[in-house]
Amino acid sequence: MIYLDNAATTKPSEKAVNAIIKAAECFGNPSSLHGLGLEAEKLINNSRKIIAGKLGVGEKNILFTSGGTEANNTAIFGVCQAKNKIGKKVVTSKIEHPSVTSAFLELKNRGYDVEFVDVDSDGRINLEVLSNILDENTVLVSIMHVNNETGVIQPVEEISGLIRQKSPNACFHCDCVQSFGKIDVKPNKMGADLITISSHKIHGYKGTGALYVKDMRMIRPYIFGGEQQWEMRPGTENVGGILAFGAAADEINIDTDKMKLLRDSMKEYLKIIPDIKFNGCDEYNSGSILNVSFVGIKAEILLHALEAKGVYVSTGSACSSHKPQPSHVLTAMGLKKNEIEGAVRISFDSWNTIDEIKKAAEIITDEVTNIRRYM
Repeated sequence: MIYLDNAATTKPSEKAVNAIIKAAECFGNPSSLHGLGLEAEKLINNSRKIIAGKLGVGEKNILFTSGGTEANNTAIFGVCQAKNKIGKKVVTSKIEHPSVTSAFLELKNRGYDVEFVDVDSDGRINLEVLSNILDENTVLVSIMHVNNETGVIQPVEEISGLIRQKSPNACFHCDCVQSFGKIDVKPNKMGADLITISSHKIHGYKGTGALYVKDMRMIRPYIFGGEQQWEMRPGTENVGGILAFGAAADEINIDTDKMKLLRDSMKEYLKIIPDIKFNGCDEYNSGSILNVSFVGIKAEILLHALEAKGVYVSTGSACSSHKPQPSHVLTAMGLKKNEIEGAVRISFDSWNTIDEIKKAAEIITDEVTNIRRYM
């Protein structure tokens, strides 16, 4: 098996697995006052300390959630609730993850002035358009760090600068699910007030995420029912998931050179295939994702042909895989219909090897040739 769908999820590390076992042994409720409860709370706090350290922030600025989707929603609705008397204008881009896009569409239903910023053909935010949109009534800007379909890095520091200049009342939220653990993520350097991260993208387990909040007064809770996590995200904590998250975060060793080598090698191997198009710029790429269109081929057919040969890739966001709709990311970038229909996402991890990349490229080349032969 050659697994190249790491943007969807990663294989749990041995330390993350052991953390789950540890949580099963220390099964007390973290809110209980007896020894088992206090030990569980201590373990959670240790994971919080590890994750905060990786981000370069304070431990009390980290809220654990059920995943990236909840963290994104907590940031978006939390900020809007906190600032509902200041303004009703919110800004995002046309290439966000569905957990952000859908939240903004719900805000629109609730009467908010919602703006979706265009991107250029490389998949980068149009800063001039953003600058013209921002004003004093803007209370929230949510722009992702690394796109989940193309791997393109957004100019978050420049975006932050524009927000501070033109929208002093706004909070800047950054979805860092695809960047945390792959490239440097430091909220203070980025100028982000809130950022979202997820465990299963860094060899932890599914069902656990976290939201960094610069100042808890920036948000209001939208889940109620307990005093956990300063009442900002109540409910009994997912001890196992949080411990695995901390264990996985502790193992982070960012190697951008290797990631780019894997991506560049795959791209070079695939160049021999006629009628293909590589989507998203190389200059501003995390190295974790290669999006390529095999023009004239249905991506889903190719995906299953590759799976039969032991190569696992995807057609785009895992959260949208059951909806037969064109990629909103590639559409926003201006791709043609046949280019979008033939687009495959190949996503890498530091666990992958050059030998795997070479073998996978050979299989992809053969399967594309075979499919086209019978079209």
